[in-house]
Amino acid sequence: SSLRALACLSCGGCGLALMSGVLVGLQLSPHGDCHTPPSNSAAGACPDGSGPGTAKQGLTRAKTQASLRSRCVQRELPKDRANNPVQLVVFDVDETLTLVSYMIEEGDPPEVRQELVRVNFESPWVEGSRIEKVRDLLSQLRVTKSNEPRALAILSRNNKGARSVLDLLEAAGLAHFFCVIWTMPWRATIPNGAYQDMDGKWQFFEPPVQEVDDHKADVLNEIVRKPAAWLPALADGSDPKLQYLSGLTLEGILLVDDQRSNFQSPSGSQVLRFCKVARYDATYEGIGFVKDMGGLGAHSDADYETLRMFVNQPSMCKERLHCHCMERHFEGNQLRPPVSLVIFEFDETMTLATFVPESEAFEHALNWDSASLACSEWTVPELLTYNFETPFVAGNRVEKLRDLLAVLSKGPDGQQRTLAILTSTEQGSVVGTLNLLRLAGLADFFSAIWKINKKRKNGPFGLFKQRGEWRKFDLPDSEVPAQKADTCASIAKWPAKWFPQLAEAADGSAAGEEPHLARLRELRLEGLLLVDDERASFQSSALGGSGMEVLRYCKVARYDEIYRQCGPLTQMGGLGAHTDADYDRLKSFVQSPWLFAEGQESNCQVPAEHTHTRARGRSASAERRQMPSCEGNGRSARRKRKAQEAASFAEPAAAASAPAAAEAAPAEDVPVAKREAKS
Repeated sequence: SSLRALACLSCGGCGLALMSGVLVGLQLSPHGDCHTPPSNSAAGACPDGSGPGTAKQGLTRAKTQASLRSRCVQRELPKDRANNPVQLVVFDVDETLTLVSYMIEEGDPPEVRQELVRVNFESPWVEGSRIEKVRDLLSQLRVTKSNEPRALAILSRNNKGARSVLDLLEAAGLAHFFCVIWTMPWRATIPNGAYQDMDGKWQFFEPPVQEVDDHKADVLNEIVRKPAAWLPALADGSDPKLQYLSGLTLEGILLVDDQRSNFQSPSGSQVLRFCKVARYDATYEGIGFVKDMGGLGAHSDADYETLRMFVNQPSMCKERLHCHCMERHFEGNQLRPPVSLVIFEFDETMTLATFVPESEAFEHALNWDSASLACSEWTVPELLTYNFETPFVAGNRVEKLRDLLAVLSKGPDGQQRTLAILTSTEQGSVVGTLNLLRLAGLADFFSAIWKINKKRKNGPFGLFKQRGEWRKFDLPDSEVPAQKADTCASIAKWPAKWFPQLAEAADGSAAGEEPHLARLRELRLEGLLLVDDERASFQSSALGGSGMEVLRYCKVARYDEIYRQCGPLTQMGGLGAHTDADYDRLKSFVQSPWLFAEGQESNCQVPAEHTHTRARGRSASAERRQMPSCEGNGRSARRKRKAQEAASFAEPAAAASAPAAAEAAPAEDVPVAKREAKS
């Protein structure tokens, strides 16, 4: 096919050629940088300081999808406002609704428009149509849980103005979900706003953008003060469905954006509820190497469910660095049934961030010997330090975890309680998880380790401990849901399929040796407690799952930090990573979960004296260390790759009670660290 078009696409004059419907030619960044990608670059590649295109190897984070997930936060609010509903959800467009933004120009033929929609919105990293998933999400967000209308809006920093944003949304079939579009900075020669009238037709207008500081947090604060000036339907009363926005409050606005700096302005204005969409560098489609890409759900469908849950229950995502324990309401809760089974996620729950050596034996051999680490990229102390130890709290975290698990394994009346591991990472293996637990001296506390994911890679998917010996087994295909809440329901319904020890103990012989396992035959969902750092794990999606809820759960805090030699890491976790009070809270919760019943917020607060904070300015230099090397056989061992997302973090302006999560600012010469995917 001949060259159909060479369009200049709102990216500083760069060209984009389409041939046979495929993007070819110049390699573009969404901000107008034409450049050649570094050699050996891939999605998330991170060259080291020795020169462009030289990739460091070794320091690979196992649950790397965590850094590519969106993060939802509600800032501290007075108690009388903390549970106020979300009235208005405001979306950014560029790298939030889109992965990259190349605007549609007037006169573009249909095939060019179709190709631009695909490039802007569709993700090559997740199966299925992303546009359809975004449509489903927006459709759900427009209606509250009580079936009341909720407004959606666009606030975009786009030099092309509201008309160009509207054209792109209409081409993708998304425009009708929104009631208004605002663009900034203000431009005198183009429309800066558009709204949808009662007939569903879009009308352009001029919001008072030029009267407000050029920052999204200031704009949203001004919208609360003068809603009629920003929402023409309020001024003329043309849309009765939006009249409730005349009483709009700041906590009633939720901003979905890929730039963390948009959540607080230099003037001090804050966005009280926000969803931070992940940023990353990638080699994308036919464009080449693109910096600072984004896109809600670009790497994980869980983003949609996380945002939906956050919009409906924002108080569940309060900004804190301690765990949150909850018992939901269920039939028979007044009988106070005890907890028989405690299930832990491994990545970012038992660990702060998970790192594993590049070793086939480590990943697959149950008889793996740690002596094989000699002269490799890792030593045993390094694996323990990077995976389990926290630089934010004094003391030995591994010892604290051992003490915690020893207490949790003692059930009521001196009976033993069963502990298990349930992980869903696509990277790494279930045997690798066991070997890390063995290194830390934690494996003996658990009776089973399960791994679930959609793609069923890196089996086997289950390990169980029988008479002190670990054995492999395959989980039944029909009983392995992709979502953890459904998995927990399956475990409670068919415990013998998840604990092969029960099947082997059918004659009663083994049951006498491990009576706590025999008691699992009577397991019910309320007798199971899940400890996890992913909020979406506690309730399955109504779209992709059954809507099942975990009745008792402990949510481990997530945060972004500068971590040892890794530099800035996003979506870190770890029970007790920032406060020893986590261990006491979880002990109390497992022993008496009814004291943490839904609605009893006071039971989930952390005494200030137990919360440990540190100055971010000290965190990098204080934790640095030289990487080990070995000259065996005449060559140096592989150096560890710094899992570094960017050159610097934005300094937080949060309260002293907890360090704010910081985002790596984009740097021209430092691409995002390599992160493999986990659905």
